[in-house]
Amino acid sequence: MPADKKLNKLVLRGECLSMKCCYFVFVICILLIISSPNIVLASMSNQAIFVVDSQSYSVNGIVYQMNTAPYLEQNRVFIPLRYLAHALGLDEKNIIQDDCGKSIELYSADKKIKLFFNNYTFYVNDKGYQMDVAPIIKDKHIFLPARQVVETLGYSVGWDEKARAVLIGLPGNLPDIKSLPPTFLPVKVRSCQFSDSDLWLSQKLSSISILFNGEYANVYNAGVAAKYVNGFILEPGREFSFNKVVGERTEQRGFITGFDILDNLTVGGGVCRTSTVLFQAAREAGLDILERHPHYRPVHYTPPGTDASVSWGWMDLRFKNNRQNPIVIYSGLNEEEKGRRLWAELYERKPLTKVDVAVLIKAPGSNLWENIEKTRLVALLKDSVSFVSLEQLGDLLLLSPEIKEQEGAVTATININNQLINFYEGNKKFTINGVEFALKEAPFCLPGCNCKFWLPLRDWARLTGAEVLWIDRSPPLILLNLSGVDVAERKEM
Repeated sequence: MPADKKLNKLVLRGECLSMKCCYFVFVICILLIISSPNIVLASMSNQAIFVVDSQSYSVNGIVYQMNTAPYLEQNRVFIPLRYLAHALGLDEKNIIQDDCGKSIELYSADKKIKLFFNNYTFYVNDKGYQMDVAPIIKDKHIFLPARQVVETLGYSVGWDEKARAVLIGLPGNLPDIKSLPPTFLPVKVRSCQFSDSDLWLSQKLSSISILFNGEYANVYNAGVAAKYVNGFILEPGREFSFNKVVGERTEQRGFITGFDILDNLTVGGGVCRTSTVLFQAAREAGLDILERHPHYRPVHYTPPGTDASVSWGWMDLRFKNNRQNPIVIYSGLNEEEKGRRLWAELYERKPLTKVDVAVLIKAPGSNLWENIEKTRLVALLKDSVSFVSLEQLGDLLLLSPEIKEQEGAVTATININNQLINFYEGNKKFTINGVEFALKEAPFCLPGCNCKFWLPLRDWARLTGAEVLWIDRSPPLILLNLSGVDVAERKEM
């Protein structure tokens, strides 16, 4: 055999031996990787969600259960070590706790993290850093401050305030909590802050105003009379008397000298302007007019037949509340750029009754009452129609409604699946992405309450595909079924 061919065979044999050696070394490395805790690779593509006070957590869209729950303390979320490690792609081989129970070590592909219980110093690859909170042992479980550990391993951390959830993922790729099933999150709904004495709704019955220029004394007296009337509550079946409510027109009671209808000077001249706007407001509200007198001659500030003359001791304006609820009379005199506006408004005070709303989110199962959420909503009954506040519904469905007031009108806006929905106080019309639709009942507002904007519950259910059932028992109960499975015909109902 030629020398060069022998050389080639030796070279080939040497290459084969070299490749076998490399393969052997590669296998040894793999075995070392598998057996050595300090170089086990952690998954760097996980997305995880932990919710404060919930024993459910999610990794890559799959829901798991814990035997304890994360908690919030000092504005930091503490997560059970075992489950946080799982979310970060670490198994038990990546976790070492010292025999004295004073420290714990976590290993990833390129980092060794050492933390000490009740100690603010931790080490990454033997370099020291400071934390503002420390790992602790609670109820025999190890809890780690989520952010420091997660970010040290190269993940990013987000916080969903509404859901009180920690979101973990690669930078710029945090999970979306809305993609998870509704049963994942514990139901937390605000408690509506109002007392039973506040449970009534003011519904406007009428509103009248007249703008005046000049006539200082007469308009001034009209304003004084309006102050005496303002806030008067007229109970059902009772009558309002202008003379009794306003009283005698004297200087001691704040009136000044003005002109009567015959241009005679008299203390209190001009109060007929107030009785006129009250007469018009009572008539517009449909109340029974018991006594009303026209002036001797037409007045310049209102059309014939719409005035009401009064005189202390013999001419009065009287009307009766023929409704089932109290009526509140508001009146006053406002300064405007073009003059002074005298006004009167009548509101009916409608009582509101509280009713509990049970919520079903999970599948009904063999007994739906076992799957009812612990948290309940509060509904208010108005004219036998149930209303639930948009704020409670927002809490329940992790939505953020915007409620704003402009020029005395309250508008509520909410975004559901990229559908922008607008509701309007006292208006049965609402819009979805600018297209107009109709409610069966109009929303109302409760000023000063943390649950301000109230929607008819059945209209909301019709809009969102939910089911609403009235449970006739003592006390009554409303069931809001969000499970997607109709339960009206079940025997439990």
